[in-house]
Amino acid sequence: MIQVLFWNSASAEQKEKIMKRAQADMDSIKPYVAEWIAKVRQHGDAAILEYIRKFDNAEFSAQQLRVSAEEITTAYENTEPHVLKMIKEQIRISQAFHQKQAEMIEAEWQIETVAGVITGSKKVPVDSAGLYVPAGKAPLPTVAQILTVAAKAAKVPRKVVCFAPTDNHYEIIVAAHEAGADEIYRVGGIAAIAALTYGSETIRPVDKIVGPGNPYVQAAKLQVVGKVGIDMLSGPSEALIMADESSNPQYLAADILARCEHGPDSAGVVVTTSEKIALETQKEVEKQAPKLQRQEYVMKALAGYSAIIIVQSEAEMIALANEYSAEHLEIQTRDPWKTFAQIRHAGSVFLGNYAPVAVGDYASGTNHCLPTGVAPKFSSPIGVETFLKNMEFQYLTKDGLKNLQPIVQTISRVEGLDAHENSVNIRFA
Repeated sequence: MIQVLFWNSASAEQKEKIMKRAQADMDSIKPYVAEWIAKVRQHGDAAILEYIRKFDNAEFSAQQLRVSAEEITTAYENTEPHVLKMIKEQIRISQAFHQKQAEMIEAEWQIETVAGVITGSKKVPVDSAGLYVPAGKAPLPTVAQILTVAAKAAKVPRKVVCFAPTDNHYEIIVAAHEAGADEIYRVGGIAAIAALTYGSETIRPVDKIVGPGNPYVQAAKLQVVGKVGIDMLSGPSEALIMADESSNPQYLAADILARCEHGPDSAGVVVTTSEKIALETQKEVEKQAPKLQRQEYVMKALAGYSAIIIVQSEAEMIALANEYSAEHLEIQTRDPWKTFAQIRHAGSVFLGNYAPVAVGDYASGTNHCLPTGVAPKFSSPIGVETFLKNMEFQYLTKDGLKNLQPIVQTISRVEGLDAHENSVNIRFA
């Protein structure tokens, strides 16, 4: 089941496994990923179909790659009315959050740094974005809507959703369409990343790829950086839960298991200052786990990168949380806001006993496509800014150029670039 570790006496190997989690698995699969990317780049649709028939759907045909208008209608007809209602409400809340986010972004600013020299910065959206929606271990329509909502709020002209055709996945199609996707394709895994990067006969390439996925998807994203932009490392799912003697072991156990059901490589970790809470949480995990549907995933994830960690002080707990830099961080302590003030590295933070990660996944409106592994130390959640890029600009009058001429003359001579100096001097000849 799940292990309890006294952190100060845990072995170096135990600590490394917990801290690195599934990101450590990526190195071994890099050559395999590269082979499939090269195959899709060279053979286009034929390689994509080979990939889909091998991993997702043996009977798949080329005509199924792009979801047609008729198939979107069919998806609506096959989605239960109550489910459709909840998807629409989910999107409404997500739109409210991301629209506010967009309003808070300063689209353009400028400053006169020297008389006659105006400089500034302007944000513009990328022309096209590939939105990757996992559908292997579980179909995730909530990812389809939240990625599309954020891209639409950023005013991206072309929003392309891809998902693996492991089933009909009507809810993914409906969620993507409701949120404003322009194109929807049935392709997942390495093939999707390669197709979005290099294009094929059916799929035009995009400028940026975003979205979570398994280590194969993440490894593929890392291999195409430079040809396209990517968001970050995102997946498998993980949560770190901070707890003290005031925490509820039932809640802690339930939240561990909610992460573990994502897949065998997911991680649910509790770090606590209370040995009593740790042991009671372990018992609760053993009690609750057998009742869940996804037993194979849950049991493997509990035995893999999950743990209940006991530390000696709140300061040590906070230090460990910052070093772990969790995708999802729950703070179930007596004063969560006080604890939160000392957190520097996390994707999305859930404060208090009544803020499980599930509300962020489904309902609160914040973006649940988040950096994982060590990525929260240098990356941010998917949001409106993910789909924007900066252009810097300068406008100079003749007097402004004259004011900067001495700097250009001096530094260009230091660097031995006389044409640079001449491009300024010629304007005063």
